[in-house]
Amino acid sequence: MDGAQWRFEGDRFHCELRQQVAGFGTLVLADRPGQPLGLSLQADWLVNTPLRSESQVVAPQWQHRAEAPSAMRLWQWTGRQAAMEGDATPYLEALEQGLGWQLEVQISDESGYRLNAEPVAVRSALNQFRQCRTALVPQPFSAVRHVTLSYRSGQLLPNTAQLNQLSDIAAYVAADPRITEVLVDGHTDNVGDHLANLALSRDRADEVGALLHERGISRDRIQVRGHGERYPLLSNNNAQGRQHNRRVTIRLVRDGQVQEVAGGTH
Repeated sequence: MDGAQWRFEGDRFHCELRQQVAGFGTLVLADRPGQPLGLSLQADWLVNTPLRSESQVVAPQWQHRAEAPSAMRLWQWTGRQAAMEGDATPYLEALEQGLGWQLEVQISDESGYRLNAEPVAVRSALNQFRQCRTALVPQPFSAVRHVTLSYRSGQLLPNTAQLNQLSDIAAYVAADPRITEVLVDGHTDNVGDHLANLALSRDRADEVGALLHERGISRDRIQVRGHGERYPLLSNNNAQGRQHNRRVTIRLVRDGQVQEVAGGTH
């Protein structure tokens, strides 16, 4: 226990609390945008995949408690990496309450290992982990790299849910200095006059660009274009197709590279 050490690693895109289990591997409690809190184990030397692994919350050896919360969880192995099934929030709460973790790793019918993560010297790293979680971007890059806002016929301004999406995009751009451009493209269906549709697509894109600027993205990084009905996703011959074609797309350019997406770059 004297050698137990918890380490914190993190930034705006991930938060990790780690403990090295001597002679076996590293336990990692991790929080990432858009994902539940997870607990994983990286084994240093295992050759064969364990038959079964399960964990629970336990009281440390120096405490005398009649019962401690179990929070029993199964683990799934891929090579030397194991991930706990389900949300790891009870395991974080256990550390905050002075409880530890115990992981049983059954190698064969005759042999196995018991790993203990004790709540020793954890306060400093735990405080850093808490602070990191409050500063995480709300969504990962995969969720904001290409966002499509769908529009009702005649709609000009984004609705409440779409405004929340724009806030998530702006928060990510503010945190990632690799984002060099934000491309905003407006599109319509083919109902009505061609020139009127072109103007409407531009107006929608302009509104989105202005809202992104209001949320902190500099104007020189926002490129706005209106395409009218020129690039339909689906046929305009039915209502469902027209609904898909009325849209504004927002794409993030990271490190000078436009991210490829299904359906092309329009």
